[in-house]
Amino acid sequence: MITVPPSKSLTHRALVCAALAHGESCIVNPLVCEDTLATLRVLEQLGIPIEQKKNEWIIHGGTFKTPTAPLDCNASGTTLRFLTAITDFLKIPCTFTGTPRLLERGGRPDIQESSQYFSGLLLAAPLGKTPTTLEIKTSPVSKSYIEMTMDVQKKFGVDTSRDVIEPQSYKPCTYVVEGDWSSAAFLMAMGLLHKKIILKNLNPKSLQGDMAILSIVKEMGGNFKCEKDHLVVNPSRLKNISWNFGHTPDLYPIVSVLTHLAEGESHFEGTERLKNKESDRPAEMETVLKAHNGSVIDSKDHRIVMAAAVLALAKQWRFEYKHPEAVNKSFPDFWKFYEQFFR
Repeated sequence: MITVPPSKSLTHRALVCAALAHGESCIVNPLVCEDTLATLRVLEQLGIPIEQKKNEWIIHGGTFKTPTAPLDCNASGTTLRFLTAITDFLKIPCTFTGTPRLLERGGRPDIQESSQYFSGLLLAAPLGKTPTTLEIKTSPVSKSYIEMTMDVQKKFGVDTSRDVIEPQSYKPCTYVVEGDWSSAAFLMAMGLLHKKIILKNLNPKSLQGDMAILSIVKEMGGNFKCEKDHLVVNPSRLKNISWNFGHTPDLYPIVSVLTHLAEGESHFEGTERLKNKESDRPAEMETVLKAHNGSVIDSKDHRIVMAAAVLALAKQWRFEYKHPEAVNKSFPDFWKFYEQFFR
C-alpha cells in the first residue's frame, strides 16, 4: 500500500491563508517540495515567521513587511501569481524573480487563461477596506482550482463565494492537507499498466479537479475500486477516449501515455494552453511517445519526466533522464515508489 503525497495546490493555498491570518496556524501534512518551499520562503521574506516541524508547519501570520531583496519564486507559477496579486493589493513594493521559464510564462496572464492569478485576487480581496467586485465574463479554465481556493479560505474564516467580496479577516486554524490526485494519477497509471497497486490518503469527495482521473480511467475500461479509505487499481486492457483538458491540464502527460498504450484512437481538446506550462507539453509528449528502450529523456518538466517513466515501466524499458531531479517540483518521493515496481 502506498500513501499518496499531500496536495501541492492545497499546501500553497493553506500557506497563504495562514500568512494572512493574525495569529498562529498549523498546517498538518504539508507537501514539502520545491514549489511549496518557494511559497514558504517568499512569505518569510515578506516577514511571516514559519516553523518547519516534522509533518507540520507553524505559521505566525498577519503582519507583512517590505522585503529587502527580490522575491525568488524559483519555478513556481503558483507562488508568483498568488503573491503578485497579494503584494499589489497590500501595496508592498517588491520585485519578483524566478527561473527563466517561469519569467517567460509571465506573472500577469489573462485571467481567462490562469486560475492561479484569479485565485491570487480571491486571496487578496478580503483584505480591502471596501467591498471588492471580481467578475469573469466567460467561464475560466481550471475552474476547480478556484473552487479549491474558496474552500481553503472558508476553513480560515473567509467567504469569497460571491462576486462582491466584503472586507473580512482571516482567522488562524489547523488545516490538514489531503492527498494529491495529480500525483495519484501517475501511481494509478503504474497499476493499470504494470501491476496491482493500493493507494491511500485520497479524499473521495475532494474538490481537486484532477480527481477526474477516475472518470478518465473508468471511460477507458480501467479496473479499479474505491474502498472506504483506499483505492485499488489492477492491470487493465484500456480503450481510447475523447477528453477535453481545459479544466485538467496537469493530467495531459499521463493520460497521453495511457491512450498511447490503449486500443483505438483518442481525441483530445483543450490542449492549446498546454504549450505555456512548465514546458511545451504537447511537443515534449510527442517526443516521449516516440522514444524506445535506452532513449534519453531531456525534459525539465516534472510531469513529462514522470509520464516518461511510467511509459518505460509499462514497456519494461529503461530511459536515461537528464533531469531526474525535476520530480522534486511536485513529487519528491516519485523515484522511491517507482523503483518498487521494477523489482
